Amino acid sequence: MAKKKLSWSEELVRRPVPKDSPYIDQIMAGYVRDDGTFCGRMEPSDRWLRPAFAKIKRRGWIEASFGFGKGAVIFFLSDRGKPEALAAKERVKAVREARRQWCVDWNEAWRGKQEAA
Repeated sequence: MAKKKLSWSEELVRRPVPKDSPYIDQIMAGYVRDDGTFCGRMEPSDRWLRPAFAKIKRRGWIEASFGFGKGAVIFFLSDRGKPEALAAKERVKAVREARRQWCVDWNEAWRGKQEAA
């Protein structure tokens, strides 16, 4: 299988943009605040996040607590979901830092290209 060709931005930095976190990690990380405490969330309204959310429910990582009507239910982490959410938060944080560093490197490379021109 052939390796994917780099885009012009990636060629400028000389490496590909790090892949974003899987949706399941992004959703689970949302249940952990920055201070490490847990919070409740509603079901995502974005259709592309629904399959990942359904998988989280099937695995028993979250449970419905109370609702305000149809489709307005607050979900909280179960005991099985808390360690998964903490691990997901760390993975998402690492990926976001790698992507942030790629952007910093791109800005430096772009400035260098502009100064050389």
